[in-house]
Amino acid sequence: MRRLRLTAIVAATAALALGLAACGGGASSGASTDADTITYGIYEPGADSGYLLMGQEKNLFAKYGVKVNVVQLKSAQQAYPALLAKQVDVVQGNPSEALLAVQKGAKLKFVGSTMPGQNYALYAKADVASLAAMGGTTLGVSTPTGLPAVVAKAMMLQSSVDPSSVKLVNSGGSADRYKAVVAGQIQVASAPLDYTAQAAKDGVKLLGRAKDVVPDYPRYALITRDDVLQSKGTAVTGLIAGLVEGMRYADAHADEAKALAAKTLKVPVTDPMIAETYKEFHDGGYLAMNGEIPVKQIKYIADLQVKLGISKAAVPVDPMVDDSYRQKAIAKIGEVPSKYYGDAK
Repeated sequence: MRRLRLTAIVAATAALALGLAACGGGASSGASTDADTITYGIYEPGADSGYLLMGQEKNLFAKYGVKVNVVQLKSAQQAYPALLAKQVDVVQGNPSEALLAVQKGAKLKFVGSTMPGQNYALYAKADVASLAAMGGTTLGVSTPTGLPAVVAKAMMLQSSVDPSSVKLVNSGGSADRYKAVVAGQIQVASAPLDYTAQAAKDGVKLLGRAKDVVPDYPRYALITRDDVLQSKGTAVTGLIAGLVEGMRYADAHADEAKALAAKTLKVPVTDPMIAETYKEFHDGGYLAMNGEIPVKQIKYIADLQVKLGISKAAVPVDPMVDDSYRQKAIAKIGEVPSKYYGDAK
């Protein structure tokens, strides 16, 4: 199995990519046309890579007759144009951008999930006393409609802070945003929980975890196009089966999962971030152990987009859900008790 990185995605905006998708234009330039091959787009792995990359590490996809080429993408700003331009077949991403793409004419489907539990948090320097005191601060995000920005706004709304009172600053990827807080370039950063072990040493505090403040806000779903399901449906089922089996394996083999995360991040396995992040995911109920699509939580996002003025009307979620491929995948590997905290809400 090979692992690819998109070294350069055509410098087109998301709006242009959406326009091509809506018109049915644009030939595939990266995704294989072979029915048994899936090009799978993921964001750059963090300390959760012991879970998210275990299917690839163990070559579990081969068990289900699918070849998976993994493409690493910086953010939603790359992922969705790549998906819509047919450079990738399936992306693991936040539902928020998928809803916006469908609103503009894209034909996308939610077919499963890996980690629906939201692992984001808000980090700040000492001059920001609490979440409720964020008004007037500068907040590091990626794009205005991407996960870091929208989850932060949801947390602010829940804490009676007007999101418009906070200045959004494009501060790069997750690590870049956290480092910008440490350097004093911004006051608050929206980023994964990967940095909690380091925060105290850096004089940075955790203002709040999304899981605690906005528990209905989901993290990841598996998103694909209608044409992929029509031409590569069996391969999509194999992808889901391999991903879910990989997560289950990681959850049952802590040492191997930690070693894979350390190898991916090029840090010692003794780095506190590795053990702390693994414990968070293992104990915290973030995982879709049966690949469940977080439909209720995606509907929460659709409603939130209206509240934040991102959309004029909530995008209908049910027509975007196709659970048949996940069901076939779980029929192959067997169902286990769920660990997703959202199931209990």
